[in-house]
Order: sequence, then structure tokens, then C-alpha cells
Amino acid sequence: MISAAASLTEDQWIEVLYNRFRIEVSQDRRPALHRAIGAYAQSIGEDNESLLAKALSRQLSAENWSKIIHLATNHETRFFRNRAIIDQLCNYAETFARPRVLSVGCSTGEEPYSIAIALAERGLANFKVHGIDVSEDCIAAASEGIYKASEAIPSRYVKEVTNGHLRFYDWLKDFVTFSQHNVMSDRPIGFTNPSVIVTQNMLIYYRKEARHRILEGLALGLPIGGYLITGPSEDAGWKSTDLQRLPVPTASVFKRTQ
Repeated sequence: MISAAASLTEDQWIEVLYNRFRIEVSQDRRPALHRAIGAYAQSIGEDNESLLAKALSRQLSAENWSKIIHLATNHETRFFRNRAIIDQLCNYAETFARPRVLSVGCSTGEEPYSIAIALAERGLANFKVHGIDVSEDCIAAASEGIYKASEAIPSRYVKEVTNGHLRFYDWLKDFVTFSQHNVMSDRPIGFTNPSVIVTQNMLIYYRKEARHRILEGLALGLPIGGYLITGPSEDAGWKSTDLQRLPVPTASVFKRTQ
């Protein structure tokens, strides 16, 4: 049973994360987050309460915040997680001479690399895929490009390294870049004029109003003719005067028309 003090500390962490970074943590994930922050606090000679006190008084370092943000966000992903959406994305990308694809909430990079493989399999050789995530740790792992062996990855794109892990060849990694970014911030994304923007299983962790704000911000970066793709129903009924919703059963797809 959670004590009143522990419950208060948990609520305060949720408030701090939202007020400072606009990160929302679902009710069912909060106890696990509280335990994870407690374990991290112990690893640096603190406890949950003392770490929270430093957070409230703005005494935490950028490295501390990076670790806490990583703990607070969901990183569940896998290669070719939703093949139908990737295939649809490739159909749109092929209509551009030099497609630029932005993967939002890319976690440890499986989605951007899946997209790059899918585009390469279609014979495209002049494209860029850029992944963004709020977690610095995830971006570091994605940039390294080393993963556990997966049957979803064709062998021609990877080489064996150690302990059953694979590393993407540099020629494929040259198509893929990553950067840390919080989509709830006002800071511009360092990847201009994307032909296609895709976000899957990230919006579900935000409330309706936050989802709409995120989508509005992403839409602003699209050129005319560009596409915005989310998982089915993840847009929470979002409507835009500048983007047209397309009738696609496997995803929520919008196209900038003006």
C-alpha cells in the first residue's frame, strides 16, 4: 500500500514533469515511474524526496533531467511495428523527387531504420529519414544503430557485432539522422520541409487538447503536398483548415492542400 507521503511525492513529480516539459504520465504508469525515479535517486546518492526537492528548486543538472525524462516516457517499439503504415508512407514518399521523412517519438530508432529499409527496398536512393524523441538516452542508442538480432531486418543491411547484436551498415545510416526534441516545446524541429511526418503510439500518452496542439505544430512544418500520418484514431478527432483528411483505413492521414 502506498503511503500518503509517497503518494504526495508521486503527484509532485507528475506536476513537475508536466509544468516544466509538458510530459504527461498516464495513471497506470505512475507507480512504476515513482519506483524508477526512486531507484535512480539512490544510484546518485539521493532519495526520492531529496531529488524532488532539488527538482523543485531547480538544482538538477541537465544530465539528471535527461535521465528522469527517459524514465517518464514510453519507449516500447520494434522494427516494422506497423507494416501497413510504413507501406502507405512509402507510397507517399515515392511521389517526391527527394523524400524527407520525419519520425516523431522515434524512441530508440527502430521506426526510422524500418522506414529507411522500406524506401531502399523500393529502389529509392535519394531520401532522408530523421527521428526525434524527448529522451537523450533513446537518441544516443538510435544514433549508435546497434540492436538485438531481428528476423525483420534483411541481412544485407546489417553486420554482426557481438553477443547476438547487429549494427546497420554505414551506407544505410547515412540516410538516417536523429535529434532530441520535445514536441510540446516551442523549439523548432531541426529538420525542415518534411515530405511525410509520421507518429505512432506516441499521441496516445497525451490528453486530447495536447494531441491537437502537437498535430498543429507538426502541420506547420509541412510544405504544400506534404503528408501527416498517425496511428488509427490517435488524432482524437483533430481537424485542420489547411490539411485534408484522406480516407485511409489503416491510419489517420492528412495532406496539406494550402
